[in-house]
Amino acid sequence: MEKHKQILSRLLMIVWVPILVVTMIINLVIPDKELSTIENRSLQTFPSITMDSILDGSFEKELDTWFSDQFVGRNTFIHLKYIMNRLTGNKKIDDVYIAKSGLMEEAVEANENQLNRNLNAINQFVSLYPDLNAEFLLVPNAISVQEDKLPSFVSGNLQNEQMDMVYNTLNSEIKKIDVRNTLKEHADEYLYYKTDHHWTSLAAFYTFSDFSKQNGLGNTKKSDYDIYTVSTHFKGTLSNKTGSVGLKDTIEIYVPENNSDYIYTNPSKSIKSRSLYSYQGLTSKDPYTVFLSGNSAYSKLEMNNDSNRRLIVFKDSYANAFIPFLVPYYRTITIIDPRYYFEDISKVMVKECITDVLFLYNTNTFVLDTSLADVLGG
Repeated sequence: MEKHKQILSRLLMIVWVPILVVTMIINLVIPDKELSTIENRSLQTFPSITMDSILDGSFEKELDTWFSDQFVGRNTFIHLKYIMNRLTGNKKIDDVYIAKSGLMEEAVEANENQLNRNLNAINQFVSLYPDLNAEFLLVPNAISVQEDKLPSFVSGNLQNEQMDMVYNTLNSEIKKIDVRNTLKEHADEYLYYKTDHHWTSLAAFYTFSDFSKQNGLGNTKKSDYDIYTVSTHFKGTLSNKTGSVGLKDTIEIYVPENNSDYIYTNPSKSIKSRSLYSYQGLTSKDPYTVFLSGNSAYSKLEMNNDSNRRLIVFKDSYANAFIPFLVPYYRTITIIDPRYYFEDISKVMVKECITDVLFLYNTNTFVLDTSLADVLGG
């Protein structure tokens, strides 16, 4: 048996070495690609050769990454890898599960020290503004809402425990909007994209229905909105990670029939528009950026209505699909993404006469966030 293994190893070396040599030559001849459209990330280009990089080992590491990134036919290989995983019954690729409904991101382990720091900062921040109407909305990810669509060995309990801990740690003056039961009631519907880690506009609508009831805004129904399908070929972040074949998503936008006229401004992207939807985003490599043109440190909505409520939202990208539902009910909405914001938030609170604050995150992002406490001054 050992002799057979040695013979097989030699045969593989005889075949494999020439393939590697030919591939290396082809890779050296063909210009490097700077971006992988499948994975939506930058690729390693051929590294510079210097004496320092050779001595400290960085050239060897970058060369290895370059060969992996620029390997001829790598995109085809990524797709074939996904197909092989499906055919062989493998239900997980890196941190993504192959579920019955598509792809699902696994629940992450919390950064407990930072999570506690963020929660303490929220409590402290709200206490500084006793007249502030403060609300916290933590969105469950697909793994805890559509657990029945996951492989049998996966449980969504970890995320539910995390959410319980978050809500129990927040002070009583902060209104907690827990939408787990509502979303689970609609778990068989199109609540999460099959190829992306975000929720859909439908899930955001059901969540806003809960938000609306708790804020005395009345009952909302789908007939209160004009619903437009703006994309039928969306392939998102989870597809980029796995190279999935045959999966695509639809993006819808919900426009309230009682919508106020408004101006949306985003200084960092030089945007001043009567629409918070981005056609450029829709036609980009990440069509989810149709909402608010994607993430930015600071942006603002100013409405032409009779409301005297001025809202500030601290958020991640899940909020981008939710904020359009809020437009008719506030005079202004100030949008802060703490991952990119470095200014003094207290000046914004005073200058913009903020009356309401909403913290809106998906659970996976919130339990790993390292920015919120610093922005809040905690």
